[in-house]
Amino acid sequence: MGFIELEGISKNFGCNTVVNELSLSVKKGEFVSFLGGSGCGKTTMLRMIAGFETPSKGSILINNVNVSNIPPARRKLGMVFQNYALFPNMTARKNIGFGLRISGIPRTETEKRVDEMLDLIHMTQFGDHYPHQLSGGQQQRVALARAIIVKPGALLLDEPLSALDAKIRIQLRDDIRAIQQQLGITTIYVTHDQEEALSISDRVAVMREGRIEQIGTPLNIYNRPATSYVASFIGTLNMFYGSVVDAEKGVVTVGESLLRTAESISVDSGKTVRVAIRPEALSLFNNETMSDANFLPGRIETIKFLGSTVRFIIKFEDKFISMDCFNTPQFKMPQKGEQVSVTFSREACQILPGDAIPFCYHE
Repeated sequence: MGFIELEGISKNFGCNTVVNELSLSVKKGEFVSFLGGSGCGKTTMLRMIAGFETPSKGSILINNVNVSNIPPARRKLGMVFQNYALFPNMTARKNIGFGLRISGIPRTETEKRVDEMLDLIHMTQFGDHYPHQLSGGQQQRVALARAIIVKPGALLLDEPLSALDAKIRIQLRDDIRAIQQQLGITTIYVTHDQEEALSISDRVAVMREGRIEQIGTPLNIYNRPATSYVASFIGTLNMFYGSVVDAEKGVVTVGESLLRTAESISVDSGKTVRVAIRPEALSLFNNETMSDANFLPGRIETIKFLGSTVRFIIKFEDKFISMDCFNTPQFKMPQKGEQVSVTFSREACQILPGDAIPFCYHE
């Protein structure tokens, strides 16, 4: 049994079901992210774990104790919010030590642990600053330290970086992960930012309409999406319709082209499927291309220089394909309008079951 167990959790607001029969087991010391778009139920689920909302159905167990009807203060959880929620009339030091003071911890012990927290979040020199004297990233560090100084059983973070600029978000998310690993604290993190979730989580739960669409390691979620929704939501993706020619041998047709997969297809021959290929799995045909690779002919429509990578938009029949290539000094840049042959391995050709999502590529 996990340290946090969610068993058939549902939450209704009137006739609107926000979380629907959700179950999840989180191991002690694990970092799990709830990832999804607005309205998918991720924040509501986090608030139920914290005790700010009560499940309409199901049970929440923390360390083998059913806490479904226990008030937030008695759950011994640390919570970090999007808006920092710092006391404006208290210095960073007093904000961090607030939980210890109201718990009756002696002053000398409190001061010692506050000093340790300030060192942990790299803000020793800012202890006597008030929130309005701190940047957004510094305020969020203080909020994080305040949440973990009381040594909670688990740490809950509700989109803590969404109000920060891009550079600070990257730095702070790495710090959050480093601190979590150093302390070994069980963590549940809510975000709509896929890069954020993939970069710091042990596992990611992709949510859709109150349910977990897929849960797995970042590598598994990205490389082996279980549904068309997950495939299209995570990362950039080329996806289009194909027809199964030989299910056992993993052969499909897309337009006039014949493609081969690395595995057999669990759909009968003659059926329509969705074929998905990541842009970074594509490359231009050259003499070193493997003989058993897949090929799609096309014409370069757009070239976008993105620094370390170059993105090509290639027209294939009546569709468009996005292809990413590393920018290296040896890379020979093709020109707009040039006829090319795009190639990719059998392993890169994924066949997706389920809901009908038409061909698309994401900028």
